[in-house]
Amino acid sequence: MTTKEQDFLERWDSEKEVYAAWGRLISSEVQIRLAPLVAPVRPDYFLRTPAVPRTKDSQKLVEKAFYRNKNYSNPYDDITDKVGTRFVVLLGSEIPIVEKALTSVDGWIYSKDRDYEEEQKTNPLKFDYAAVHFVVRPANDVEYDGVLIPANTPCEVQIKTILQHAYSELTHDTIYKPQIEATPIMQRNAAKAMALLEATNDYFEKVAEEVSDALTSVRQMTADLTSVYRSVVGIDPKPTTLEGLLLAAYEGTAGQGYVQAVQELLTENPFIAERIKDHIEHRNPLFSQPSVLLVYLSVHRSPRRAKENWPLTPAEMEPLLNDLGESIH
Repeated sequence: MTTKEQDFLERWDSEKEVYAAWGRLISSEVQIRLAPLVAPVRPDYFLRTPAVPRTKDSQKLVEKAFYRNKNYSNPYDDITDKVGTRFVVLLGSEIPIVEKALTSVDGWIYSKDRDYEEEQKTNPLKFDYAAVHFVVRPANDVEYDGVLIPANTPCEVQIKTILQHAYSELTHDTIYKPQIEATPIMQRNAAKAMALLEATNDYFEKVAEEVSDALTSVRQMTADLTSVYRSVVGIDPKPTTLEGLLLAAYEGTAGQGYVQAVQELLTENPFIAERIKDHIEHRNPLFSQPSVLLVYLSVHRSPRRAKENWPLTPAEMEPLLNDLGESIH
């Protein structure tokens, strides 16, 4: 190992924790900024892999600095991916949402190193690794986790789809790294794979759009019922997958004026709100669903039909029926 390499590694060893802290700060802050943009979905659900920063392996860092013919004038400062973090989403259309969260943070300096949309416009017939890469630096000294991070400390931030992530995981240490020499057939197959991934993402986008259109009315019903639930019961509902089951079973019988009908039912029968709160106290999740109000309405209108539409077990419907003086039998 040369003196330059030794000095390089000693500096890296002394500053590695600084870079790690900067990566953690970016990962955390972006997810905080992402929360209102993707609500009610949680950021850790919206992101398809954990946003955990990684510092570069010391040996790989030395190889990049001194053995890849990069011709760095100042290898340590010129290498901007000594620490990196990635945000992986499902669809290409979700990448701009993460970009918006990232670039909304005051006091950070951004430079976009790669933009797959711009690369596709420049080379529309080329199918290659695609993602959005930023280099992010603090404009001023900042402290995080008890570590002082100097201004201008770089971190590479990648924003990509899960398909792009799979492709980069496959090719990272093979086709685009110098450990082996990529053959033309390797490069050809990699390009074919990327073309297939782009096509798959397009189909994913179409399916997501169709699902979103189909769910529009359902989401509106949940929003309407949530407002009534909150107003009358006095607590916030907590919809889960049960919400979808109940809506699927009872939205067809609700009718155009279902909001007013539910409000009238609860006004004329104030005990229903109290019974809902009692069931919640006994940890019955059915009664935390906004759509449970539709079930009460259906039972009130026609117990027989309500029981026919019930999507769960009879025993699970029994408490609700009893509230209105009905029985499962």
